[in-house]
Amino acid sequence: MLEPAAAAFAATNASATELNAVRKAHQRVSDARDMPDFEHWHAEFHHRIFACCRNDFLKEIHNLMRAIRNQSPWFEMKKRSFSEERRLGYRDEHKAILERLVRRDAEGVKNAMLAHLRTVERNLLGR
Repeated sequence: MLEPAAAAFAATNASATELNAVRKAHQRVSDARDMPDFEHWHAEFHHRIFACCRNDFLKEIHNLMRAIRNQSPWFEMKKRSFSEERRLGYRDEHKAILERLVRRDAEGVKNAMLAHLRTVERNLLGR
């Protein structure tokens, strides 16, 4: 619920500099080949979107979620689910998110983020 809303806020509130930072994170996650590098930039991509939303409440919630993601059990779960096929799928989903952010398409980025999070949930939890 929170991240799609943050992405929608980011589409309307982000500066060109902030969008460029998201673009750079997307490039780094796209270039990452090993799991630790990929996971770092995947998290950074999402973090930069939250930074763009200009909503302090959403940013603080994200910081709590980020602390949980950095714990060993979460990292191990991500490590077990990592594959080249999934890396490429995430790359494509991130590209769709970025394109909608740049177009300032709040509804489109919200839906693209929701689709991405459903993919992550399916890959991590098998739901």
